[in-house]
Amino acid sequence: MCYSKLFLITSLMVAGSAYAANPTINVSGKITPPACDASIVGGGENLVWDPISHNSLSNTTFTPLPPKSATLSVTCEDGLATHIAFWATDANAASAIAGIKIPGTIYDNGNVAARIFGIGMDPVTNKRIGNFTLVSKSSSYDGTENSSKFGYGGRGTESFAVSNFGWGYPTVEDWTVLDTTTNQPAVGTAFTFTFDVVPQINKKSEITNSQEVAFAGSAQFFVRYF
Repeated sequence: MCYSKLFLITSLMVAGSAYAANPTINVSGKITPPACDASIVGGGENLVWDPISHNSLSNTTFTPLPPKSATLSVTCEDGLATHIAFWATDANAASAIAGIKIPGTIYDNGNVAARIFGIGMDPVTNKRIGNFTLVSKSSSYDGTENSSKFGYGGRGTESFAVSNFGWGYPTVEDWTVLDTTTNQPAVGTAFTFTFDVVPQINKKSEITNSQEVAFAGSAQFFVRYF
């Protein structure tokens, strides 16, 4: 009799363990990189020039249009002090044609094929309409203004040479905002880099006078921080 009771108790214990739960704590998440936002400020994202009379174009050389200013602004999240570098690509590169150096500038810009962006093709003559150039002008970091020098280097590099403002941006380079006390990339949370944007139109003989000719181009910026 005692043996039977022992067996019954043992059976109940086994049955009870078969219904035991197996609770689990699942852990997941992600680590995101620090964030920086880039934009073109001051109304410079869409630049429109007044209509140009065909008669005002030069017979012998390119005709530069008045410059308009555009500023690349990069703002990083609070507490993120970093260096930044940027580059730009040309959606209309096949239509770009080198013209003349922008009047009043010293360094190469609209006169060099590597430093121009395309603005399209004439629909009648099938000639290239011209180009536009991003002529470097000034920069800042955390409110410290710099209108003398900037840094340039190969794509993805963290070592930058120093140059004076006034060069046209070439699509093969990264540029950076400099700390002029060290001539090294500046460290900060807010950066600006300002350009004069200057289109120039091909010779009169290359542009049709039988209809309106619209031109358009774009420079798309990419920013990295390191």
